[in-house]
Amino acid sequence: MISLDKQSRVPAYEQLVEAFEKEIMLGILEPDSVIPSVRTLSLSLGLNPNTVQRAYQELERRNITYTVPGVGRFVSPEGAKILKGETNKAETLLREAVERLKHSDVTEEQLVEMVRRIFRSTDGGEET
Repeated sequence: MISLDKQSRVPAYEQLVEAFEKEIMLGILEPDSVIPSVRTLSLSLGLNPNTVQRAYQELERRNITYTVPGVGRFVSPEGAKILKGETNKAETLLREAVERLKHSDVTEEQLVEMVRRIFRSTDGGEET
């Protein structure tokens, strides 16, 4: 279920792009599955259709989706692979960082607290 933060400084079309990418990475949207029409999504989210169209154009530019004229928009199999590859790459980097910290005698509790602090600071909050 896609939702937007209307109070965010991030433009709505960018939030839409991120939301679709997240749903694809999580496997909620499978390759070749249909995504809502511009009209349907704009009505359900209360957005100007031009905003949704801009997000869809960006997704297509990134090869995340493709359009079949007269039929609709679909998740690109190549785009899904790219996004899942990015997730795998990030997990690999995280694994390497955890291994380095373990070798530096950082405890699990310290590591979890570090991750919490970093997670909160990347969510628009302040690092404490």
